[in-house]
Amino acid sequence: KLWGERNLLANTLQSLGRVAQGFLIGAAAAVPLGIGMGAFTSVRHLFLPLAAVGGYIPIAALVPLTLMWFGIDEIQKIMFLAIATFIYLLPLVAKAVDGVDEVYLETAATLGASRWQQVSRVLVPVALGEVWTALRLGFAVGWSYIILAEIVNMDSGLGFLINNSQRQGPREHIFLVLFV
Repeated sequence: KLWGERNLLANTLQSLGRVAQGFLIGAAAAVPLGIGMGAFTSVRHLFLPLAAVGGYIPIAALVPLTLMWFGIDEIQKIMFLAIATFIYLLPLVAKAVDGVDEVYLETAATLGASRWQQVSRVLVPVALGEVWTALRLGFAVGWSYIILAEIVNMDSGLGFLINNSQRQGPREHIFLVLFV
């Protein structure tokens, strides 16, 4: 019944699309800014309040904010996930770049590398492993918030299926959707 009547595959793909779009938008903003924060002290000091405050905002509090900014359509769900991803990724990327051992930078400077060359050819490649791990975890964060994003103006997605199963039954479908 869940597969046929409630179209589990289409709803899963709808949720996947929302998570992927939100993740790409959030990562496209967080990665360059995080690299800048990790590489340049002035950028770090400029955006540190944003990163510090963002880390303490309950993600659920972003739902009314995104409703106010983006309305109740599809863009609200995607932007909620993008903001949640951005808040999660920014400090991790900055920490990964900031954690690169100074020996690498000193060696590059000794060889005549400019500051931009040190960032692009030393900091980013050395930090790339940790940044990649942060990105993988950030995508998982999107999946953890998709149900919250899809509660508003429910018409499709896994959150829609869960809420629909809670109201109309059978309630066992809730567990199946969570498993998916």
